[in-house]
Amino acid sequence: MNHSTNYPKIGIRPIIDGRLGGVRESLEETTMKMAKNVAALYSKELKYLDGSPVQCVIADSCIGGVQEAARCAEKFATNNVGVSLSVTPCWCYGSETLDMNPDLPKAIWGFNGTERPEQFISPQLWQLIIKWVYRLLEFMEETCRISEMKIFLLM
Repeated sequence: MNHSTNYPKIGIRPIIDGRLGGVRESLEETTMKMAKNVAALYSKELKYLDGSPVQCVIADSCIGGVQEAARCAEKFATNNVGVSLSVTPCWCYGSETLDMNPDLPKAIWGFNGTERPEQFISPQLWQLIIKWVYRLLEFMEETCRISEMKIFLLM
């Protein structure tokens, strides 16, 4: 196995409700734990073509606004991230927290425990998300051997 190959990495973006004063603070630990857990799962289950485990890059902090999103984008650009996954346990301001790089395939994994699940992601972003999911699938098919992956699009 050639482990020195510089394969693209999976970028994981822990996104969060950025309102300070108790809201954000109560979600920081849970959100970062989600990011670390999915990185561990991907590294365990997904392999590059040479059999080496997929590598993940996690943002340095939770992303609750534009500045944190920009810092994460910079980190991903310098670490050869080829696909992005945003994770969240809560509602977020989509235009401030989501990955807006049009060249990077992306997906979102999260939970919205409200009575209005459509509020998790704004309708304007669904068109982009659908395109990003298809690009993510193409990337994964070309770059990784997938032992088992199931994708559900709920609309």
